[in-house]
Amino acid sequence: MAVMDFARYKEINDQRMNYREMEDATVVSYYRNTGCGDGYRIYLKLNESLVVEDASYTTTGCGFGIVALAMATEYAKGKSITDLKNLTPETLETLFEFPERRKNYPESAVAALKKAVEDYESGQGVPKENRITKAQTMELLHTQGHLRDAKLSSVMLEKEKLDGVDFSGADLHNAFLQNSSFVGANFSGANLKASFFNGADLRNANFRGADLRFAKLASAKIEDADFTDAIYDIGTRVDHSQMYIFDVMKKAGKDLYLKKEDGE
Repeated sequence: MAVMDFARYKEINDQRMNYREMEDATVVSYYRNTGCGDGYRIYLKLNESLVVEDASYTTTGCGFGIVALAMATEYAKGKSITDLKNLTPETLETLFEFPERRKNYPESAVAALKKAVEDYESGQGVPKENRITKAQTMELLHTQGHLRDAKLSSVMLEKEKLDGVDFSGADLHNAFLQNSSFVGANFSGANLKASFFNGADLRNANFRGADLRFAKLASAKIEDADFTDAIYDIGTRVDHSQMYIFDVMKKAGKDLYLKKEDGE
């Protein structure tokens, strides 16, 4: 059994190798790891010969996910679309070998990279008009003093201090909001479907009527937050000790998810 290179694992995580948004990407693709629910975003910049000039990623995942995506995007640089289509987890592991119980991470990273290729060829992925960066969001907040009704789908606001900000009615589905502070923020009526609040400080925040279907709030601080009439489903994730919030929320979409699981 191979021994993982822990020193290199730590170095990749500390440096966040290839972890960044890319404003001039040819394609931006979103992938959700169905095993753990983590979100991956792949950015590829292609030249006229369909060779990858640059590749990066963002993720809500753990250290193993970061390493796998770092290796996938590093491999992609200088490769053709055909090369990426033929990539296997075994090839990826020539760059970094994962422990036996963590082989699912290179598998997911390869799947995410291939989905980015598919999204490019089919014209899918995140449309350019919907690609809003953290810098653009913070400029909008500075200019108008709020983010009410803002189109912020898939935005990445990790480790930001946004206490008291008004996000009411905003579109934040698929947003990466983990480890940020939203104390007293107003998310009433916001679209937060499939958003990530892992580790966020949500104390005293207002989520009345917000759509939290398939959102993740693991390890979030939610003391005195108001979830009255917010929508949840079988994919909404909170810590076990915080499941009391469902008592004041509205359940939706359960039958759809159950049917999907039964068919798997």
